[in-house]
Amino acid sequence: MKTLQKFLELLELDNIIKFLKTNIFKLFIIYLIIKLGKVLKTRIEKILKIILEKSNVDKSVSSFLLSIYSILYYCILVYISIEILGINTTSITTFLGATGIVLGIAFKETLGNFCGGLIILTFKPFRVGDTIEYNNYIGTVKKIELFYTKMLNPQNELVIIPNGIVTNTEIRNIKENGERRLDLTIGVSYKSDIQKVKNILNKIVQEETMNEVEETEIKNNLLIKLQNTILENKNKSKINIFSMIFSGKKMREMEEEANKNSHNINDEELEENKTEIAEKKAADENKKLILASKAPVIGVGELSDSAIMFYVYVYTRSENYLTLKLKLNEKIKIEFDKEGIEIPYPQMDVHMINKTDIC
Repeated sequence: MKTLQKFLELLELDNIIKFLKTNIFKLFIIYLIIKLGKVLKTRIEKILKIILEKSNVDKSVSSFLLSIYSILYYCILVYISIEILGINTTSITTFLGATGIVLGIAFKETLGNFCGGLIILTFKPFRVGDTIEYNNYIGTVKKIELFYTKMLNPQNELVIIPNGIVTNTEIRNIKENGERRLDLTIGVSYKSDIQKVKNILNKIVQEETMNEVEETEIKNNLLIKLQNTILENKNKSKINIFSMIFSGKKMREMEEEANKNSHNINDEELEENKTEIAEKKAADENKKLILASKAPVIGVGELSDSAIMFYVYVYTRSENYLTLKLKLNEKIKIEFDKEGIEIPYPQMDVHMINKTDIC
């Protein structure tokens, strides 16, 4: 109570002027410390980023540690400023402790998000770069921060999820470099010949299934890419981190060289790039995406009210999931139209009873 009264007395105009006159030099020192502190914070942050990158620390852990560092740094600056002014920090610490209890109750959801962030980083249900599915959202995890997880969905929208909700909700982790099963449910009319339908579906799946040589080549390419990434990280770790940071000239030279290279692309190279992109697009359209190592499953899965439901289960690379789904749906519709197989819509039979017949 006495501390509060003293604080209210300080807010009076005469006391404020007196305080400024007495502590003008100290306030100037605090101003310089804050200005220099911002520059130093940026420098230290760069050093930490490079050290964490060279140490091959997980990106999610790296972003989380940088968030904690930022908060702690500003807390230290505020504490130093209070000490310079000669204010008794004991009463302030007591006051902040009591305030912390009140705020802890008031902002329990925020604390829950913080604890959720710690749980994610400790048990690693997903990491930065993983593709996850959460509450009808599918996207790639970009950042795991103190309170929120940020993911980018296929529509290029940034989805921000509170960490407390993430740890208490079902999350599906879809590995970007793994394999995934594509499940299709196709409905046909009860008048259709189910053996004929099954043969058509088998034919479409076989046409889109790669051979064993192609699948082995894809796996070898992924292995080579992984090995190159490991070697690249090892080579990067040999670079002198501190010389890069404190040598501003070297950093400017690297930026100028990168900009120069980006402007040296002439019209002929642009045309060649366009041709390569067009050829790659055509090749991708004809590329087979179903894995040969895992047998597909095709059969009658359900006899529903208005249709016979066929289940088609095939395996593909995670990055090809959506492309394969669109491609198979299109081919199935075209083949069914050719063969006169009907894909029914929901319908209901209504029977009219004449009252005279009842009597």
